[in-house]
Parts: sequence; structure tokens; C-alpha cells
Amino acid sequence: MFDRGRSLWLMTALLALAFASFAAFRVLGTRGHAATPAAAAAFVPLGEYAERAPHVRSSLNIIGIRGSVVGEPATPLPEQPPLPASSFARPEAEYLAYGVTQLTILEGEVASLESALSSGNRAAVETAWRVAFARYLRLGAVYVEGAVATLNEQIDGSPGGLAGGTSSPRFTGLHRIEFGLWTGAPPQTLLPFAVRLATDVHMMRALLPRVTISPLDYATRAHEILEDAVRDLLSGTDVPWSGEGVLGTAAGLAATREVISTLRPLLVEPASVAADPPANPRSPAVVDADLDQLQSVLASLAASHGGRLPTNSQLSKPQTESLDAAIGQALEGLAQIPGMLEPKVAPVAAGIPASAVRIDP
Repeated sequence: MFDRGRSLWLMTALLALAFASFAAFRVLGTRGHAATPAAAAAFVPLGEYAERAPHVRSSLNIIGIRGSVVGEPATPLPEQPPLPASSFARPEAEYLAYGVTQLTILEGEVASLESALSSGNRAAVETAWRVAFARYLRLGAVYVEGAVATLNEQIDGSPGGLAGGTSSPRFTGLHRIEFGLWTGAPPQTLLPFAVRLATDVHMMRALLPRVTISPLDYATRAHEILEDAVRDLLSGTDVPWSGEGVLGTAAGLAATREVISTLRPLLVEPASVAADPPANPRSPAVVDADLDQLQSVLASLAASHGGRLPTNSQLSKPQTESLDAAIGQALEGLAQIPGMLEPKVAPVAAGIPASAVRIDP
């Protein structure tokens, strides 16, 4: 009995000692952790920059496509200085006048398309559509925005991106008529689209003289018209039903020639420049030769297909290769035009914040 009681007393004492030790450990641990409050563990950003940082103190002066870094050797000046933006006023005005003339002719061609649709003669309708389609693509250098952009979409827009695709009520114009003709729709059912097309063309003719084209856009467009033809027309993307990509490319060539014609005064070397250089850096002679070669290839294609330009699918492999080579050569020369006609317009650089900005992950 005594031994049993002693054992119980010892066990009770040990338990009390263990409890006291645990409590002391908790108190000490809590106090130790409190020595480093949560507020002291501040968030460290992955990176930050300040106005005084070295990379911000550097500066870059940009003029057109040329530039110089402060403290570094100056970039050599080009053979020809940048052109003032005012130099492009006359070329752009001439091209817009050309565009109005093309739209005036197109109005008559759309009227012929309406007559053909009314007659129900499918062959006549297809011929009239080709004429109107090619005419509209001769406006290749007109950058459009606002109301004119909306009209352009109504005249030459595709069903891509429209809810309902080809069944969308917003799918109108030349490609809506193309879709109907080459999928077997009765010609008379397409007459309402031709009537709408006539209205849109008339409205665009009235608005086009007020379109503004930036000098840089106009200089660049000389190259982009045929580039777009390769991407959108010869690929069949924009003419999936008729396949008239070669016809559209020929129209793009006509538009390109018109752009070069208006820019020709800017491409002629000033008389004050010495005649020592072997070649004029702004001479269009090489570009003219390339465009002539492309025109010759297109003429031979028409001659081999009964006097009419073939569709994309009618091209033989050698004909495709010949056309691709001619366009590639023309694009190589045309790609130099934007640099030759660099407008003297300085870009606006974004400002740097005055206070430091932390970049959080």
C-alpha cells in the first residue's frame, strides 16, 4: 500500500514537472518570435527603377529611322536628307484625285453589273463583276479611316469575323456578289446587293477628297500594295469563290504605278547634287524596270489564256513560278522606296515618371 502510494506521488510530480517545462518553453518561444515583429519583414520587390538610375539618365535622340545616343559617335548622315512632310502634299492630292476618277468610272461599271444581274445572264454578270472588282482594287494606296473605312468594308469586306459568316446581313458588296455568283445563286437574287454597292461607291466618291494620308503611310504603301496582293489575292484568301487573284494583282500593279508616278518628283535627284555618284539613290529607274517585267509576265499569262488573265487555279506550275519571281523582284525594289522618301517627322517619346516606381511581380 505504501509502495503503491509512493509510485502515484512520483508519477504526479513528474507530470507536474513536464507541464511546467512545456509552459515555460511556450512562453520563451513566444517571446523569442516577438523579437522579430511581422511589420519588420517588409516585401522586397523583384526590381525597381528610379529617375536617377543610370539607364534612365541615358538618352536617345530619334529622327525618323536614324538615331544617335548622347555621348556616342554620331550616326553618319544619309546621302539624302529626310524630306519635309509638306513634300508629300501634292503626291497625295494627285493620288486622291486619281482615286475619285477611278470611283467615277466604277459607278458606271456597277450600273452595267446591275443590268447584267437583271438580265439573268450569268456569263455577262461574271464578266461585269470582274471589271468592277479590278477597278475598285486600283484604289490600293488609299488609307481609309472613319466613314470611308466603313464604306470600304461594305464595298470590299469579307465575311470573316462577322457573326453568321456569309449569311450575315453585314456581308455586302463585291464579295457578297462574288459568293452568290460562284455558289449558284440566281443572278436576279443578287440585284439588291448591286444596288447597295452603287450607293456605297457614290458615297465614297463624295468622301474621298477629304481623306488624309500621312506621308509615312503613303511612302510605305508603294511597297505594300503588291505585298498585300501576294498575301490576300494570289493565296486565294480574299477571292475564295472566284479565284481572281491574278486579276486583282494586275489591278494592284496599276495602283502601284500610280503611286510611283505621283512620287516621281521626290525620287529625282536635285540638280545641286554632284553628278559623281554612279547611281541616284532616289532614282525610280530600277523600280520601273521591275514593274515593267511584272507587267510583261501578266501580259504573257493573259495571252496564253485566250486574252484574259487566268484564275489562281488555272496557273500552271511554270506560270506560277514566273509570276512569283517577277513579283518578288518588284517587291525587292519597292521595299527601298520608304527609306528613300523618309519624311522628316520626329516621333513623340513617352515621358518618364518623376518618382520611383516599384515593379511588383
